Amino acid sequence: MGYDLYGLNPIENTEEPPILSKFKDNDGWNNWEKMTEKDKDAYCKADTAHQEENPGIYFRANVWFWRPLWSFVCGACHDILSDKNMNAGCFNSGERVSKTKSVRVASRLRKLDKDGVIQTWEDEMMKHYNKANKHNKKVQKVLDAITKNCKEDHGDDVVPMDYPEPYKTQWNEAYDQRDWGANYPPSREFIMEFAKFAEQSGGFEIC
Repeated sequence: MGYDLYGLNPIENTEEPPILSKFKDNDGWNNWEKMTEKDKDAYCKADTAHQEENPGIYFRANVWFWRPLWSFVCGACHDILSDKNMNAGCFNSGERVSKTKSVRVASRLRKLDKDGVIQTWEDEMMKHYNKANKHNKKVQKVLDAITKNCKEDHGDDVVPMDYPEPYKTQWNEAYDQRDWGANYPPSREFIMEFAKFAEQSGGFEIC
């Protein structure tokens, strides 16, 4: 699962290479069956280069990186974004953020980065992230021990959701001790990539 953000009216720093539209059908989809391997390779290289040169077109984040990013953005820009923007941004809702807001968000993030705020945030969040990972390693040892004992009694084919008692209860109780903060790595660099996208997107849609 991830989040795809599309610029509503992105700044075009460079023209789109012809190969990106050469094989599109009437609905705007690429007809991959008509493309040779050489065509596909050229397409992918051109598409990557075009997006790097035009960061306002598209921004993607998997759920693990998006949640801490969006949480920081909402906290830093709560006076720019509406409650609807901020809440809807937690889902693949198709929420649209206007050009005016997106430019202001980018400006705010750049100011905070210049002041060292984002790096300080990452450093503090990394302490919790590393602590959570350390904790989860201990939990995993407990889970591994439960798995070993269960399989010794019931064979190798049994999976946790089907563990007989008392192993099922033991597994669930141990699993509930996991710290989910270990799944959400903080990243100053990723926030600044988002700022670049927002600045040049002309407003964006969160899908």
